[in-house]
Amino acid sequence: MISVAQRNLHPAGLAVSVSPAGASLFPGSRVQRIAVPGGDLVVEISGTGPAIILLHGWTLDRWQWQGQAPLADQFTLIAVDRRGFGASTAPPDLAAEPGDISRIAAALGLARYHLVGLSQGGKVALAHAAGAPAGLDRLVVIGAPLDADVVAPPDHLPLAAMTALARAGRLDDLRRFWLAHPLTAGTPDVRSALAAILARYDARDLIRPGRPLRVALADVAGIGVPATALAGAHDTPWRRAVAALLAEAGFGHGLIPGGGHLAPMEAAAATNAALIAALA
Repeated sequence: MISVAQRNLHPAGLAVSVSPAGASLFPGSRVQRIAVPGGDLVVEISGTGPAIILLHGWTLDRWQWQGQAPLADQFTLIAVDRRGFGASTAPPDLAAEPGDISRIAAALGLARYHLVGLSQGGKVALAHAAGAPAGLDRLVVIGAPLDADVVAPPDHLPLAAMTALARAGRLDDLRRFWLAHPLTAGTPDVRSALAAILARYDARDLIRPGRPLRVALADVAGIGVPATALAGAHDTPWRRAVAALLAEAGFGHGLIPGGGHLAPMEAAAATNAALIAALA
């Protein structure tokens, strides 16, 4: 495993146009649809150099990675709308998502790739890496959850309340409710960007959820590629404790200053520096 010292760290498919208001996530990017079981996934690609597949967090879409655009000078960025989110048509199914990463890599002809995931996307990334995929070079997770006991009270995700709102068709109420949660806290600019992403969230995964995904400590202990667990310095105690637990399992570890749970949006420059260090 690589060791990022425990410190603060300040084509295939059919091309389509699915960006908000015709905008591009990254400069000079191209958007493609990639077939997977049940539908397709939308990916947006830009840059040159080693490929990074980027997996967004729950209720978000690929636009959460807009602050990582400067990395396109050093890497080929591949931001994914995960199944059940954004413009992708594949139905929600967390258990299928680790396999989706291999399908993306194959469709894009990637012999090697790095994988970066935030929050729920980080859990998917952990599960993918635990399967020892041949093309994976390095793994980075940010604020990822883990099915393990840690020395911190677990985050409370109001899934029951949000599911009830979604199934009642009260999506505006659901979005306001979620924006009041500690995991979505941030500066006014971040909250404005987050609100724009949530305006596109249609709660498919709550209305018709697929299979769950479980990732235990024993699963990650067998990951054989260099891996790093990051968390925002102001993320919840539980998320920071999970990152520390992953460090005990052999991951590199660091805290992103100025970042909460949504560190790639809240502290983009510091997140980018942490990613460059982890993927070097």
